[in-house]
Amino acid sequence: METKENQLTEQESLQIIQSMIAVAKNEVKSDSFIYLLWGWLVFIASISQFILIEMKNDLNSIPWLLMPIGGIITIGYFVRKRKEEKVKTHVGDFIKYIWTAFGASMVVIMFFNSMNSMQVLPVIMCLYGIGLFLSGGVLKFKPLVWGGIFCWLCAIAGFEIQNIYLLLILALAVLGGYIIPGYLLKMNNKK
Repeated sequence: METKENQLTEQESLQIIQSMIAVAKNEVKSDSFIYLLWGWLVFIASISQFILIEMKNDLNSIPWLLMPIGGIITIGYFVRKRKEEKVKTHVGDFIKYIWTAFGASMVVIMFFNSMNSMQVLPVIMCLYGIGLFLSGGVLKFKPLVWGGIFCWLCAIAGFEIQNIYLLLILALAVLGGYIIPGYLLKMNNKK
């Protein structure tokens, strides 16, 4: 007894792959909220700390307490999103792995390094670049790719500067890497 398998043509296979990528793109593009959330949180914390340092305030690291709040909001967002998720794709899973690796690397760098806080900022900008570049490449969304490259350029400048102006470079990095692409992603998602 011979069974005949349904064989897909090359065109049908391509259409299936393209439709899965489109589903994943729409799924992840709706996450412009996350890019905007983290972009604005880091932007506000960076600028605020810079101002507090300039004012000679000893509690100048207080603005970074926004980060745990952002973490709680992010966890809540993804828990709610997972409940609503209808389709799981490899692209969506890959994006999750990228940003999980980013988060784990951030924890290691923030809590297990011997550099001072200013020295670590260019390393963080490099990690931003990796996450944004890979996400933009997988989603075929050029503003995220360019945002990643921009973060790398900011990191290069940061390695050269190594003073409180690094906070302004970090703010610039998230403006060009997260905030602007986040708004473009949001506008693209409305189409």
